[in-house]
Amino acid sequence: MNIDFGALETAKLRVAARSGVLLLVCLCCIPGIAAGRSVEGQPLSDCSREGDPGFYVDFGDELQDVTAGNTFCWTVSPCNFGFVSGTCQGTDTLCVHMISTTGWIITGDPPLGACTEVGPGYLWWQDVCVTVPCDAEPGERDTLIVQMTYCDETLACRDDCTDCEDPNWYDGNPYYSIDTVIVQVVPAPPALYILQDTLFIVEGGQSAAYVPFTVCNGDPCADPVVYEYEVCSTGHVGSGFPQSGATDSIPGGECEDVYAIVNASMAPVCAFDTLTIIAWDQASGTVYDTCVQIIHAVENCCIPFLTPQVITIMAVLMVIAAAVMIRRRFARGE
Repeated sequence: MNIDFGALETAKLRVAARSGVLLLVCLCCIPGIAAGRSVEGQPLSDCSREGDPGFYVDFGDELQDVTAGNTFCWTVSPCNFGFVSGTCQGTDTLCVHMISTTGWIITGDPPLGACTEVGPGYLWWQDVCVTVPCDAEPGERDTLIVQMTYCDETLACRDDCTDCEDPNWYDGNPYYSIDTVIVQVVPAPPALYILQDTLFIVEGGQSAAYVPFTVCNGDPCADPVVYEYEVCSTGHVGSGFPQSGATDSIPGGECEDVYAIVNASMAPVCAFDTLTIIAWDQASGTVYDTCVQIIHAVENCCIPFLTPQVITIMAVLMVIAAAVMIRRRFARGE
């Protein structure tokens, strides 16, 4: 998808969908980002610059907190700024590549190094991601550098074929073909935490109302863990407590829903109750968390269809319809 920046004579940005962009995926043969250096067997003379690359949307913040074991992504928008360039105003084939100064795993969607043909005033959306290794310690930092460059005639992404004009000025703002973000490792979430809604509605009359709790193994780098849990109630809505159970083996960084089952068949309308859940590591019992879920009993929203009154009305209507049909047949002499 491309986005139209509008006519050159007005130099006003318009956002409009444009289909049919030619996306040609190629291998990015250049491992690093360096301006002005030649590639063996590929002199700089074969680097043509018809368009003018720049990021209309870049990383944004200069510092981003990350946690070990997780993948963090940004969406940038590479653009052909030929519509405001004084030098390179044509359609061109451009690409995006990124490096991690500490060597962390980086990926992109479309793939980094893919060549995309874009006209002046058009852009595409590009996801760039970094995966933080599990051995990264809190306080450790990495610098990510993302850059737009040109593709050559063989559709190879050339990191030595750098910008025609940098920055490009549009509507009084500068737009660059390179951007940097520093990512800083912060402590991982707790080994166990429980999520719940602020308020959960239970319809009265239900003999088995399922109230969910989400049990999470917070550390993405942790081994799978089985958690046991127990749920207690104050008894204002329903009976059948305490209830206990165990989760499946939850991998690090993932969650599982567990349910308390409330018998609300005799629950008074507008009654409130609190369900308290406590969960702990089955293996050691030393890691635990607890939370409280408020539930509210309301009147059953469903109206029974086949009540005696409804059946009586339906029978009367059927008799009337039959009488009308008999009268019509009699009038026709049948």
